[in-house]
Amino acid sequence: MSVYYVTVRGKQYVVEVPDPRARPVRAIVDGEVIEVNVAPAPAVAPPSPMPVPEQQVEVTPTVPSAVTLADKTLEEIKAPLPGTIVSISVNVGDRIAHGQELCVLEAMKMNNPIRANRAGVIRKILVAVGDQVQHGAPLMAVGD
Repeated sequence: MSVYYVTVRGKQYVVEVPDPRARPVRAIVDGEVIEVNVAPAPAVAPPSPMPVPEQQVEVTPTVPSAVTLADKTLEEIKAPLPGTIVSISVNVGDRIAHGQELCVLEAMKMNNPIRANRAGVIRKILVAVGDQVQHGAPLMAVGD
């Protein structure tokens, strides 16, 4: 057990930490148990404001911007948010039901199932596992 003497605003506290590697850290401050979340300190900004030059980044989309098929009964399934395709659970020609999971999109470390917004048949799959997609990018085309 580690014991620390901490002074805050002129008052000294005895802080005991049974396991400093545990997350969250359980600290005993003057007999009271407190859970502390420990994270790396954020980078400190320079003392004087410095202009940051703008960087231009060229982005090449990995998927087509639109489904170009002659059949007007096709409907695109679009990405509801930017992320990475982690799985695809249908194939071209599969008959799907409304609400059926079509693929999974990982965004902000969360897996988001993308579901069919209508019944029909998968006519085109426009993405592959590992593709990064932007908000609104077409993922699949569904037809009758």
